[in-house]
Amino acid sequence: MIDLKGKPFYLNDEGVNWVEETLAGMSLEDKVGQLFCEIVWDKPGMDIDSLFETIQPGGIMFRPDSGKNIQNSIRYLQRKSKIPMLIAGNLERGGSGGNGGLKDGTYYGSPMQVAATDDEECGYRLGLIACREGAAVGINWTFEPIIDIDLNYNNPITNVRTFGSDPERIVKMAKGYMKAAYENEMAVSIKHWPGDGVDFRDQHLLASVNSMSVKEWDDTFGKVYKQMIDAGANTLMASHIKLPAYSRKLNPDIKDQDIMPASLSHELNNKLLREQLGFNGLIVSDATQMAGFTVAMKREEAVPTAIAAGCDMFLFTINHKEDVDYMFKGIERGILSTERLNEAVTRILALKASLKLHEKQASHTLVPDESALAVLKCDEHIQWARECADQAITLVKNTQELIPISPESYKNILLCVVTNEPTDDNGFTPEALRFKTLLQAAGFHVDDFNAESMPGGLKGNISIRELGKKYDLVLYYANMRVASNQTSVRITWSDFLGEDAPKYAMDIPVVFISASNPYHLLDVPMVSTYINAYSSNTYVVEALVEKLTGKSEFKGINPVDPFCGLWDTRL
Repeated sequence: MIDLKGKPFYLNDEGVNWVEETLAGMSLEDKVGQLFCEIVWDKPGMDIDSLFETIQPGGIMFRPDSGKNIQNSIRYLQRKSKIPMLIAGNLERGGSGGNGGLKDGTYYGSPMQVAATDDEECGYRLGLIACREGAAVGINWTFEPIIDIDLNYNNPITNVRTFGSDPERIVKMAKGYMKAAYENEMAVSIKHWPGDGVDFRDQHLLASVNSMSVKEWDDTFGKVYKQMIDAGANTLMASHIKLPAYSRKLNPDIKDQDIMPASLSHELNNKLLREQLGFNGLIVSDATQMAGFTVAMKREEAVPTAIAAGCDMFLFTINHKEDVDYMFKGIERGILSTERLNEAVTRILALKASLKLHEKQASHTLVPDESALAVLKCDEHIQWARECADQAITLVKNTQELIPISPESYKNILLCVVTNEPTDDNGFTPEALRFKTLLQAAGFHVDDFNAESMPGGLKGNISIRELGKKYDLVLYYANMRVASNQTSVRITWSDFLGEDAPKYAMDIPVVFISASNPYHLLDVPMVSTYINAYSSNTYVVEALVEKLTGKSEFKGINPVDPFCGLWDTRL
């Protein structure tokens, strides 16, 4: 039974009546439509109307676009929809900066940057900026906060997208985000159930594994999920991650080949999540184009099985008409029962009612007018982003006590930019170029690193001694950003001898700054001075220069072990 008046829906009699009457008046086609949350991209050929050719989707998720464009699209969608739609976005770094959100929103900081402040107010502000700016365009469902525990530094997807490795700090930050979301009448989705950050593989590319024992999971992920559920999290995202220990405990007869990722697992969703942890809210699958979903079973079976196994909404389609047809066929074949279909749709409607979407639809207030866009990158949000950067940047290692630096002591700097992001013709990202400009304004002479001109390079005719006379300091600005569908976020140097690596760190002082990945000491243990900044944006760059030059102290507290458990990284 679904408790519509209890946590997390808290519906009054009018809300319950709307859910029950709406469900009673729906056709099979209406119900199946509600199961789907589709996607809108800012790309050529995107046709919103095509998503309505077969069904009316229950929700839509937007990928990055301008606030005005997203707002106009949402307004069109909501007017087109008989039942008000859930409108989702990935608002993990504020209004902008992540793999979702608004191109012209405020990039507050990555979750790990926020965690490095160890200040729950910063977690609250992350949610406040994200949800104020998201709500301004008509988004009512944020696919955050991420509550994964970053326990494996080789994991290619969690990294700075998490609040770190300390469960208590994760809960503190996530609760702050959720509080801000609810103040802005926005649903949250805690993820990635049953917990990412253990495997070194990416669930976008395969069904990855949380290899913890039952006790280990209970003491870590279990506690985090339980606290967030008890605090009122209203939705949860079931990922393409397996939890074999619990699957075997809950189903002792299960065969290895039948252990499913959470997006397809009855044991994890219904027994562990619903019965043991008491989650009464909505479960949405993670993106179903991901290989972790598609390799588990034939897609024709996987589409209805996701709902039958406990997911209430199906996130994205590969071929819209085909996947919708698979859902109908799954009902015909008995994979998805009418009872389970009605249960899923009830939770979808209950979430909408809890957000008062039916009331807003009646009053034509589902989407704010264009004046609401003024909150995007407003002065208050920018100031908060600057304060977060100031609190978060962490001096991890300073064994030679090089910092602070000044033009008197380190006038001539050789700047090396290491990135997997798009650059200009000189190899600079906009943030790295801003960093260089600020250093020059502070009185430093800064030259660009050229690996070919280094000693031993293809054009290298300079000796190490001459290099040491020419430059007082080698400064690295690394922005190796984690993203979906990468198997590694390790540094790759320019050639087989690594001419751009800090190989002359014993001859010339080196300062290494990581703006995105907290684990680069793994590859540069020889550097004596190492800084983690967790995000590459203007506010972080400005704070970095202030701290490098001694105008501001380092305040960040490591949210993970940046030494990767290795002894040589500490030397």
